[in-house]
Amino acid sequence: MKKNEFLKGKNGVHSLELIKKVFSLSAVFMLLLASCTEESSDSKTIDKQSTNSKYSSGFVSDKTAKNGTGTSNGFFWSLYQEGGTADLTNGSAGNFTITYSNVTDVVGGKGWNPGSARTIGYNIGVLSGSYNFVGIYGWTTSPLIEYYVSEKGSISGSTSFGTVSSDGHTYNCTKFQRVNKPSIQGTATFWQYIDNWGGASTGKNNTVTMANHIDNWKSKGGQGFGTYNYQILALEAFSGKSGSINATVW
Repeated sequence: MKKNEFLKGKNGVHSLELIKKVFSLSAVFMLLLASCTEESSDSKTIDKQSTNSKYSSGFVSDKTAKNGTGTSNGFFWSLYQEGGTADLTNGSAGNFTITYSNVTDVVGGKGWNPGSARTIGYNIGVLSGSYNFVGIYGWTTSPLIEYYVSEKGSISGSTSFGTVSSDGHTYNCTKFQRVNKPSIQGTATFWQYIDNWGGASTGKNNTVTMANHIDNWKSKGGQGFGTYNYQILALEAFSGKSGSINATVW
């Protein structure tokens, strides 16, 4: 029987062996290609996760927010709400909008954390619906104090301790003890300091010299004044009120 010579190559090397080597090299090449493709796919996944993390970091910029606190464009914001609905939207710099409907209570706005005895500028651009208070709102700790400087509307206190003159206005000074109520330290008993003027106009730049109010609270308030926590230009509305505000603080 004649041998099939086509299975032999030069120098007696079988073509079948060459074919095996070619297949072996091809397999290695395919494994390397698959590895590179898998690495590329992982890289895309990591990049996508990194992109998503920008939107879940808690930083709010020109986005609508509900209950909570955060920072936007170098300012601190806070929104507290019970009942009904309320949203806070951050604009550029110290600008913000709050819309609310049928709220049991809403307190929100924009400013700083921590606060200070700074001079604050503000403009209430638009104010519609019903509300109780627009002005400077903040907290201290040790002792725990909640404070209001009412530029529009009013907040009532049970005990008067005179008046304070500041920025061309006379504010009536009162205080009130809140017992087992919500606070920045959970349910607690604390005092409120409340300075009422309430005559600010919308669409006009105004100034609040906080040092005048704070010095008066320290000397006449009787409850001390602690370490600054946050301090914001805020709106408060309660007892089923609805409305909106667009304002800017600086």
